[in-house]
Amino acid sequence: MSDLPGGLPCVSVGSGPPLVVFPGLSRAPVEGAAAFRALAHATGRMIVVVDRPRSLARGVTMADLAASHAHALQARFADPIDLLGGSTGGAIALQLAVDHPSRVRRLVITTAAAWLGERGRAALRAYGEAIAAGKSGAGILASMLAPRWREWTVRPLLRLAERRERGIDPRVMLATIDAECGFDVRERLHDIQAPVLVIGGGRDRAFPPDLVRETAARIPHARLIVYPRCGHIGTMLHPRFGRDVSEFLSETR
Repeated sequence: MSDLPGGLPCVSVGSGPPLVVFPGLSRAPVEGAAAFRALAHATGRMIVVVDRPRSLARGVTMADLAASHAHALQARFADPIDLLGGSTGGAIALQLAVDHPSRVRRLVITTAAAWLGERGRAALRAYGEAIAAGKSGAGILASMLAPRWREWTVRPLLRLAERRERGIDPRVMLATIDAECGFDVRERLHDIQAPVLVIGGGRDRAFPPDLVRETAARIPHARLIVYPRCGHIGTMLHPRFGRDVSEFLSETR
């Protein structure tokens, strides 16, 4: 793992043309790209995972995050990039695409939308407040990441993850939560110049299907795929996910 300019952790897996990935919300910076090996294999791409800066102050905006990512990526890649953003990473990718449209060649947005919606904002804000107070946010997070029928099985796994990450400073994650709660680019989606694929889960409670469909409808010529039985976590694990991304990236304009 190395850092891009601005202190953005970066790790790569696979070989081939690069596909930059902005991952979801986490307390710890990305330490490996093992979770993306299947995507590298399915797409024949070198997956370049780029996380949030190692140091962030509370009050940072999504536009600030997008600017730091755009600057770092321009230093690494001279040409416009193929970009995939998932969940919180999808929000950053959308902000980057509207603020810095010339930097993106093709864009894949998965389990994300142009804003969180009022319910999503309230839940994410409550999660951040719990973590800042040193409390468990597993119950809140489970209600966003898992379908209702699986929530009770996901909650203890999230508590275990919290215990493993107890020694990691949560300030970067809390600053990212601030940015995401204020994020809303619905009125600017028409500024996106790149071809866009939007992939959502029909049972996603963090970014419900209505928000995902609205996002795709506002982006010129965007393509929408919804996996009807998938929640937030399951969408990127769907058997067709890698193939759908690969087919989109390989299309001629």
